[in-house]
Amino acid sequence: MKNHYQVLIVGGGTAGITVAAQLANSANPPEMAIIEPSNKHYYQPLWTLVGGGVFDRAESERNEADYIPAGVTWIQDKVASFDPDNNKLSTASSGDISYDWLVVAAGLQIDWHLIPGLKESVGQPGTGVCSNYSYETVNSTWENIRNFKGGNAIFTQPATPIKCAGAPQKIMYLAADHFAKQGIMGKTNVIFGIAAGVIFGVKKYADTLEKVIARRGLDVRYQHDLQSLDVANRKATFKNLTSGENVTWDYDMIHVTPPMSAPDFIKQSPLAGATGWVDVDIHTLQHNKYANV
Repeated sequence: MKNHYQVLIVGGGTAGITVAAQLANSANPPEMAIIEPSNKHYYQPLWTLVGGGVFDRAESERNEADYIPAGVTWIQDKVASFDPDNNKLSTASSGDISYDWLVVAAGLQIDWHLIPGLKESVGQPGTGVCSNYSYETVNSTWENIRNFKGGNAIFTQPATPIKCAGAPQKIMYLAADHFAKQGIMGKTNVIFGIAAGVIFGVKKYADTLEKVIARRGLDVRYQHDLQSLDVANRKATFKNLTSGENVTWDYDMIHVTPPMSAPDFIKQSPLAGATGWVDVDIHTLQHNKYANV
């Protein structure tokens, strides 16, 4: 295997593959490689509709090999560390690889462990805890919605950056629609515990969403961030970010959008800024220190 590429791409998800495909289709394509450990590629936007009972999760899964652009080398490995001062990185089992240009497209890390009670309960039968945020757990969302008979259905959105800011509430609207069709909204409280102070960051969309919330009779509780789950007693504890106090709500089902962060191998690298994310210019996405990243 070669140990140098003109363009080295870390991450074979939609972002990394798209960058590779665009460069591969250029008039003078560079010599490229994608570092991606997974055999499977997941079209994650579909998971909202899987959780809503519209699609089977298998529709979101493809073989990674089928999406590597022609002429691009796939290195099926994990990045262990970056050495941008020397234009190279280390992998778990393929040694050091150097580059002229580095593209970092590693996605977000799902931090299930940061919510006590979540990791061991999410997606497990009988817990009432579900999430659309992984292939392994997404089926549990529809199971919980489909079998819901009334009570408190809680949906959460954390204080951290997340994949798709609309996804935590999209599944809430799909669930509320199903509950209405089943005739159980009269004995159901649909609660959205959202850490932000607004329903969406773009005002024109937020204005429309607030009308949907009012029309559906949904209970949106702003500035509330999930802290822990007591699964045995079906209680969820949130921090009121305004007062700093913890409050506990009963749930019959709870869809959790977990906290997320930059992957650990990026947080611990010279590429990271103070918050752990790759330190880039927000307008160009070029690294603020390493111009070839």
